[in-house]
Amino acid sequence: MSAQAISAAGPAPTPVPPCRPSRTRSRRPSAAEAAEAAEPMDDGLGWSEPEIAELARLAPGLLPGRIMTCDPVGALVLTELGATAATYCASLLLAVARARSAGRLWPKPGDRVALRRWPDGPVTVEGVVA
Repeated sequence: MSAQAISAAGPAPTPVPPCRPSRTRSRRPSAAEAAEAAEPMDDGLGWSEPEIAELARLAPGLLPGRIMTCDPVGALVLTELGATAATYCASLLLAVARARSAGRLWPKPGDRVALRRWPDGPVTVEGVVA
């Protein structure tokens, strides 16, 4: 390269100084922060531990979930294990078919639902939990 090409490129970039660790003192958490940290974290499903225990007691084999998206064929449901596709159970379909206006019978996004995972793989929405 010629001397003109090097000078046309501009001055050499300045090196970035290395990061130094900050020397902040750690503080003790306040009583409110400690109490908040002691509470169980929300799992994102909107189910409390007593509600999950009650579901297990009243309907053994059903799992908690929350509807993410849905249509008349099925729903995408968030569970403790992740998102899964689910269809509606026969009793829910029958209730919708018998109702004159089935507006609130269909699950809507954000609804808490009880799910059944069948041994051969499919998942069904068994009902909406109020």
